[in-house]
Amino acid sequence: MKLSFDWLCDYVDLKGVSPHEVAEKLTMGAFEVEEVRQVRPEVVGPIVVGEILEIYPHPDAKYTKIRVTKTRVAAGAEPLEIICGAANIEVGQRIPVALPGCRVIKSGAPFPISLRNVGSVTSNGMLCSPPELGLPGDAEAGILILAPSTELGTDCIELLHLKPDYVLFVEPRSNRGDALSVIGLAREVAALLRRPLHQPEWQLPEEELSGSQFDFKVSLEKSDDCPFFSTRVIADVTAGEAPLFIKRRLEAIDVRSVSGIVDITNYVMHEFGQPLHAYDFNRVAGHELSARRATKGERITTLDGKERELTDEVLVIADAKEVVAVAGVMGGKDSEISGDTKIIALEAAAFQPARVRRGSRLLGLSSDSSLRFERGVDVAQVARASDRAAYLIMSYCGSGQQKPRLGKLAVDGHDKVAPVHITCKMKELKRVLGTELTSTEVRELLTPLGFEVTKGECAHVQPGESKEQAVQVAVPSFRQSDVTRSIDIVEEVCRLWGYDNLPECIPPSAVVPEVQERVTDEVRDTLCGLGLNEAWLSSLTSGDESALGLFNEEQAVRVLNPLSADHQVLRQSLIPGLVKAASYNYDHGQQDVWLFEVGRTYRRLLNDAPRESDRFNSGTGVVEQRRVAGILMGQHALGEWLDHSQRQSASQLDFYQAKGVVQNLLAKLRVNQEKIRYFRSEKVPACMHPSRSCQIAYDNSSKKAKREEGSQLQILGWLGQLHPALSESLRFKESAFIFELNDLDHLWGLRSSESFCGVPATPSVNRDLTVDVFDAVDHAAVHSCISSAAGADLTAVELVSIYQQPEGQKSLSFRLTFQNPEKTLTAEEVDSRLQKVRDSLINRLSASFRA
Repeated sequence: MKLSFDWLCDYVDLKGVSPHEVAEKLTMGAFEVEEVRQVRPEVVGPIVVGEILEIYPHPDAKYTKIRVTKTRVAAGAEPLEIICGAANIEVGQRIPVALPGCRVIKSGAPFPISLRNVGSVTSNGMLCSPPELGLPGDAEAGILILAPSTELGTDCIELLHLKPDYVLFVEPRSNRGDALSVIGLAREVAALLRRPLHQPEWQLPEEELSGSQFDFKVSLEKSDDCPFFSTRVIADVTAGEAPLFIKRRLEAIDVRSVSGIVDITNYVMHEFGQPLHAYDFNRVAGHELSARRATKGERITTLDGKERELTDEVLVIADAKEVVAVAGVMGGKDSEISGDTKIIALEAAAFQPARVRRGSRLLGLSSDSSLRFERGVDVAQVARASDRAAYLIMSYCGSGQQKPRLGKLAVDGHDKVAPVHITCKMKELKRVLGTELTSTEVRELLTPLGFEVTKGECAHVQPGESKEQAVQVAVPSFRQSDVTRSIDIVEEVCRLWGYDNLPECIPPSAVVPEVQERVTDEVRDTLCGLGLNEAWLSSLTSGDESALGLFNEEQAVRVLNPLSADHQVLRQSLIPGLVKAASYNYDHGQQDVWLFEVGRTYRRLLNDAPRESDRFNSGTGVVEQRRVAGILMGQHALGEWLDHSQRQSASQLDFYQAKGVVQNLLAKLRVNQEKIRYFRSEKVPACMHPSRSCQIAYDNSSKKAKREEGSQLQILGWLGQLHPALSESLRFKESAFIFELNDLDHLWGLRSSESFCGVPATPSVNRDLTVDVFDAVDHAAVHSCISSAAGADLTAVELVSIYQQPEGQKSLSFRLTFQNPEKTLTAEEVDSRLQKVRDSLINRLSASFRA
């Protein structure tokens, strides 16, 4: 929002307050001012209106291009000799005269005027062209010619609005449509400076138009799309130039002047925050307008000259034959105001913000109007803004001696706004702000913003409490979209009271972070500690991950209006984004890529799939999961003392290093490591190495269940090497390893409680056990069998080595640690437990042991 300081002064008395002080007040009042820019150079008087009485050649022969004028600058005063080289001056013209001592503009820089001898003639000033006064125009065109009726001696700085203006660039807020207007921000400035607000005043004449030729009809298809729609007819107008003060103010905020009528609608839009649109009455078929949805295939050529195809999601304004405007966005070319327009239909409406936003996005078309409608306009002020524009048009857009005639407002819908009352407890106000304010102080703060504050009673009063510990606040219509709760009232009081006035104090209690934040922080801290860097990637993808085995078309959640082909589907896995990030880094010379991401994935739940009640959104049918994934490639840590051959060997990552990252993460999350299983599976994604990858599962069964019914595994994710074919297509010269854990919320639920035990007073006993099993038996099954058979004294099982035998078998060597906290175990007791382990392995896994 560009706010003209000169314009602002119409509504708030800002004497003694500089534009930069206003900017600071607005910023501290929650309206950030990004910049204050001077938009007009300063012209210093005296510059007055003069009249040319005589024109004659310069007496010196060498000054053939210069003429001497006799110019009177005040009634009854002696005329002054002033030289001038412009060709457009004539006797009898009223022109601006810069007298000695003033300062004008030459070539964009200040230029002082003084008595100047030009040959034998002394020039007593200068006749001014528009650029010399800081006005738009061409200096070559000559002197600025004023209206003959302009009073002699009038101060041109006031007459031509030559005072320097400053524009404040105020950052718009998404829920404050009222703040996209001069009056809206003036209300804020008045409240912050404790000064009165002056609203514009005018008086419309009685309706003069009569006759069926001026009848106009309006209609609404859906009140949900447009609660209030109005049009009024104004006849005998001319689309000439707008008055200078309107043009100057629009020019200051970078709005191009078009014509008097269009400029006035733009002026009122910026003044009130209510967009308006004027149609040529004779180019509206049937003399009727309706707000309705477009039908598929309808087209319109908008004011920017582009033809646009519409859909049934776009709200439009249509006459009896065709669409004449995209509602709330832009008018149509065929019904625009032209130089021949004599009768206009002035439309003012309140369109539903979401509907305008949808139409604007679908058409790729944005405007000052859509910016305001998308944030919401005040339906109660639509008719008033229409009245204001009608008054200005009738005042400044007459055609010669004929004054414009006004028709009555044709309306469909209603502009009545139900009152909203909010009770704000004074106790709550004190608790949040840390300072005690009286109800009178609250009233004095809120009343300038349009709120009506009265003393009230709390709905629920504790015994012994006073009933005057609350205020009743009536919310004005233009604030009902963003002030809906008691805490919103507290916020308004706070920013008007002043954030810098709040006392400094320690919060009464610590805020415990949400569980989701805690697990995310834990994961980030752990992986960063392991040497990985966090990546922040987009949740939107192109949907081309099918070849990676990480995308299911049936479960895809697609964007209705994608910004590009690369951002049309919500991701179902974090891995494709990490692989692309690794490829980008690798192509740019960064070969050591250790990245991870914590993010959300989305998939549509199929009809026959079980509902996951804790994460399933029944309204959308979409399951959201928070996951963590990583990609490891290149060297992790490197000592500068290593030679080239050592550096090459040090860079060779393997599966077990990637597995170690996952194990450390799960251990940090306090997931019981003895219940984690890593096993081969055909269900791993196609992007992974077929024999160097595994699924990760959690064994949720008890020891008794393991013996009787088997394991109950919950799949947590997978890890492994990136498929060599994929690595080759990405031009990776080194192996890359990836992992993904599916559901961080579920992992957090698997956390074991923290426990402590004393230092054992008895020694531990180690035994090594080598067992031969078939290749199809994974080590997790052997580990589980050992743990269940060895008894409670087994404290640790560690896989030491794997030896591949040629007969389709493999040898697994384990180190078993036994310890009893109450007594020292004897060799016989340990051997007995070891024998039970051997028997169990033979019976359950058909294992064998070498002599």
